[in-house]
Amino acid sequence: MRFFGPRALRRGRKERRPERQQGPDQACRHLVPILACVPRMNELKMRQALLVRMGEKLRLGHPFNVAEDPEYLAHLDAIVRAAHRDGALEALCGALAQMYGDDDIDVAWLELAVTALTGPPGHLPADVLLALVVELRCRPKGFGAATVARFLAERRAQRRPLDGTSLPQVLLKLYDSRVPAHGPAEPREQLLRFLRMLAAQTGPSGPLAALLAEITGAAPGEPVAPAADGERQVIIQIRVEEEDAPSDLPPAQRRYSLRGYHYERVGDDRPVFLGSQSGPGLFTGDELTERGRDFLTSWREPADAARGVTKRVEFLLPHSLLGHPAEAWPGGPAGRPLSRSCQVVVRSLIRYRDSMVHDGWIRRWNALDRDRTPADALQRIGWLSTRAPADGPACPDPAAAQPWKCPEGKYPPLRLTRLTDLVDWLSAHPDLGCLGLGTPYDHDDDLIRQAVDDALLEDGIPVMVWRRDAGDPHPLLDALRAGQPPADLAELPHRVHQARRRGRHDTHSVHNQITLLWDDPTCVFSGQDQPMPGTRAAGEGAA
Repeated sequence: MRFFGPRALRRGRKERRPERQQGPDQACRHLVPILACVPRMNELKMRQALLVRMGEKLRLGHPFNVAEDPEYLAHLDAIVRAAHRDGALEALCGALAQMYGDDDIDVAWLELAVTALTGPPGHLPADVLLALVVELRCRPKGFGAATVARFLAERRAQRRPLDGTSLPQVLLKLYDSRVPAHGPAEPREQLLRFLRMLAAQTGPSGPLAALLAEITGAAPGEPVAPAADGERQVIIQIRVEEEDAPSDLPPAQRRYSLRGYHYERVGDDRPVFLGSQSGPGLFTGDELTERGRDFLTSWREPADAARGVTKRVEFLLPHSLLGHPAEAWPGGPAGRPLSRSCQVVVRSLIRYRDSMVHDGWIRRWNALDRDRTPADALQRIGWLSTRAPADGPACPDPAAAQPWKCPEGKYPPLRLTRLTDLVDWLSAHPDLGCLGLGTPYDHDDDLIRQAVDDALLEDGIPVMVWRRDAGDPHPLLDALRAGQPPADLAELPHRVHQARRRGRHDTHSVHNQITLLWDDPTCVFSGQDQPMPGTRAAGEGAA
């Protein structure tokens, strides 16, 4: 069979034969293997039910007439031949969709193949599309899911959503797209872009790679640039569950488990779930970094998908671990810390899964950069500490041990002596969205622990930043400014990432002591709390 590249796609459609003239042998060669994969189609009663549904679709008043055969492949062959003879292949697809649902993957592949065989010309020669179906169906289950999610997210970001959730459904929509959105070539270009994205996932060798390269004109495995309408972002959420909570044991002795979730978003669109991974079983807190390294090393799909794009790893942590240096986890076989290659933030797992406390959180998040004055966004961080400030009218005890010099900013700093101080202070500043801790978070420090719990769960503070080494916060701010102050607090994940990279040769510098709690309420997926039996399709969910 000779395949056709992009030049052939531009030829006039008058060169193409009507697909309905293609013979029954070709129809059986392509459709019977797909039908044979439909659940329980090897059972005679299911094939009989199919014939009844076909008769109903065709309004015959009786089942579609095909002689029974105890050998199921021979019977399926006879059904396809009869349907091809009577122009009833579409009725065959419709009957299967009624029996198994439109979202059944094999039904979707069958519909795509039938459209190529019987429908009007699409944006690929029919024999090329049928060859593509054969190669794609040979790939492992789940192949193409990441490409489909990325492409659909692009379309939504462009305000041109495309129906369909599976690979064959998207191919059918693009192949059979007869109404151009922005000129005659646009639907064809959309199909070619999708196939280029698929080729980038396929790899550089093999029959499928060669076929896609011939169709698209792109080199096998060549990466595809993001659509101009929105930046692509990979989001990895790693949930560290405390299995024995509540517990009086120190965090190092408590038992934890890991689960990972892979999402992608384009522009401001909602993240799309791509896959999940269960962790290595239960382990104690002092094993966390070692188990985390093994987990990230074995789960390679997100790392491979994130090449050349913005990537953020979000650690969903119990409050006992909010001070954990998650960015220091080795991110792969080379043993380099995660913070070298991507943004790393921590989040409150307690708040993530408790929808009853989300309203105040969303309000504070929406106000985070609503008021962009002063121009230096870091001046919009509100600072608190349990230490005594060293000077200024808000510093009543300059002789106290471990003095803390309050950073200048929009909000007067708070010296925390009791929890009611925090309640009054945050109530007075409803637009405060980022909290700076002059006293590092310590789960064993009752006052700072309760203050952080209150700020997160009662007052909805979405962003916090602090030095884990209990140092002066001014050098932290200098490290984030790096000569040019950010205009928006939304830049903090990127600024912290850059600061960590600059300080990579000095493990004791402030650059490597920063914790950023970045808790985005638009990236919450309640389905993560569904049972997850270790399969990668479970626990996706939606907010």
